[in-house]
Amino acid sequence: MSLLGLIALVSGIAGVILTIYQKIWCWPAALISVVASIIEFYDERLYGDMLLNVFYFFSGVYGWYYWNKKSKEEFVAIYTPRNTIPSLTIITALLAVLLYFLLKFFKSDQIIFDAILTAVSLSATYMMVKKWIENWIIWVIADTAYIFLYLRKDMLLFAILYGVFAIIAMYGFLKWKKKLTTSS
Repeated sequence: MSLLGLIALVSGIAGVILTIYQKIWCWPAALISVVASIIEFYDERLYGDMLLNVFYFFSGVYGWYYWNKKSKEEFVAIYTPRNTIPSLTIITALLAVLLYFLLKFFKSDQIIFDAILTAVSLSATYMMVKKWIENWIIWVIADTAYIFLYLRKDMLLFAILYGVFAIIAMYGFLKWKKKLTTSS
């Protein structure tokens, strides 16, 4: 059990819970988790996950800015616009292929698994920043798959973290959906 893993676990869970309640402090909590994760993934040669967390860092800064900018106006969760689903799916698939070759070049570990999960997570993050409710379903699927990746790498704290993330993501979906239904 590493200190970085523990920091990522606690701050990561706090960030997701704050996201469910649409509190802007979700972003700085997530940034702490991200920095700890970047270092841990580098040490474990999970370069896709490391790269993903570098992206999370910048998207966390952007999300913090974006949500703060929207704080003066009503900014509520919505369903993903149907016309964006095909392009989001194609971009995710193309990104997975690109990441596969990039990770292979850098001799990453678990290349296929890492490339696919990284691409899916990037798309889910974009959806979360936009407050598209289906982001939670994508997170449930990705987080569940990450459990297996981290167990395979003997990274128990991260497997636990992503198990908790999957459960919290399901709760987040139900919570946002209920709020969306009652406001319609």
